Amino acid sequence: MAEYDLSQIKVLVAEDYAPMRKLLGQILFELNVGDFQMVASGKEAIDFLADYQADLLLVDNIMDPIGGTDLTRMVRAGKTPADRHIPIIMVSGETSKDLIIGARDAGVNEFLAKPISTRMVYQRFMNIIDNPRAFIETDDFYGPDRRRRQMRFPGLERRRAAYAYQGATASPSGSGEGD
Repeated sequence: MAEYDLSQIKVLVAEDYAPMRKLLGQILFELNVGDFQMVASGKEAIDFLADYQADLLLVDNIMDPIGGTDLTRMVRAGKTPADRHIPIIMVSGETSKDLIIGARDAGVNEFLAKPISTRMVYQRFMNIIDNPRAFIETDDFYGPDRRRRQMRFPGLERRRAAYAYQGATASPSGSGEGD
């Protein structure tokens, strides 16, 4: 895993639990993140983003009145001042399959289960940098490609949006490689 200088990035943390906000702040400081701001809800995050151009959102799942999943959906739908493509890492103490799938389907880039560590946060940052995913737009989804791996199959690639976004087309072999 490559090491990166994070001193130039701006992170907005949306976390309602004050001790967790403090921990996340300490972690971001340890990672030498250049600028990070803290808010206590998804609503505060939306308001804050009007004047703060974050490079990454770190959001808790459960917050009132707007939680992390709803905030992610709003960002991806273009209903907030944030760039629709901004990387979003969701942090949650709940790790049920339904919650993780719901977060993925809302458009989060990475999921981080509590308890967390500096290394875990750094790994999620690095995964976003080292393995960027194309954004997909369908009638009911806009966000990073939900597939983590490309599986070979016979036939034509039906998921062309990811390839079009990356500037390539699916090959007739179905390998997903450009012509």
